[in-house]
Amino acid sequence: MADPRSVKTVSPTKTATRAAMPKRDAILEAAMRVFLAHGYEGASMDLVAKESGAARRTVYNQFESKEALFSAAVERVWRDFPVVEIAADVEALRDPAIGLRRLGKAVVDFWEPPVAVAFLRMVISEGARFPDLPRNFFEAGKAPAMRALISYLKQIHEHGALDIPDAELAARQFLGLLNEPLLWLRVVGVGEPPSKAERQRVVEEAVMMMMARYSSSG
Repeated sequence: MADPRSVKTVSPTKTATRAAMPKRDAILEAAMRVFLAHGYEGASMDLVAKESGAARRTVYNQFESKEALFSAAVERVWRDFPVVEIAADVEALRDPAIGLRRLGKAVVDFWEPPVAVAFLRMVISEGARFPDLPRNFFEAGKAPAMRALISYLKQIHEHGALDIPDAELAARQFLGLLNEPLLWLRVVGVGEPPSKAERQRVVEEAVMMMMARYSSSG
C-alpha cells in the first residue's frame, strides 16, 4: 500500500485551471471565427457564446470583455511567428545568409494560412473606427518581431558579416521584399495563397538581394 505521505496532491485551484483550458481554447477559436465573419464591430460576446456552445456566463468568466477576447485572439494569431527566437539563434548570427533565410521563411510561412491574412484584413478595414485594433495587432506581434530583426541586423553589422549602417531601414527593406509579392495582393482580396515553391523562391531572392546590397566587401 502506498505511503499517503508519498502521494502528490493537486490543489483544487490547479485542477480547475487545467479543466478550464480546453474550454478557454474552444471559446477563443470560436471568437476568431466570429471576428472574421462579423468584424470587430459586429462581433459580440453572445455570438461567441453561441458559436462556441458555451454559456454566456462561461464566456465572461474566461474573458471579461470583447476587448479582452480580441486581445487574446490577436495573441493566438501571432503565437506561431518565431522571428524573435530565430533572430537570437547562434548559427543565424554566425552566418547571415542562414539567418536571413530562416527569418524569411518564418515570415512567408506565417502569412500563408488564409486565416492570418483575413485577420490582418479585418484589422485594417476596421482600424479607422477602432484605432486600437491595428495598434494592438501590430504591438502584439510585428513590433517585437521588428525589434528582434533590427537587433539581429545590428549584431551582424557589428560582427562585420554585413555592412548595414541603418538596421531599421534594412529590416523594412527585407520585409518589403517578402511581403510585397506574397502578402498585400491577398490582403485586398486578389490572388491565392502562394505555393511552397513560390514562397521559397521569394525568400531566396530576398536573401540574395540583402547579401548583395549589404556585403561588407562591396
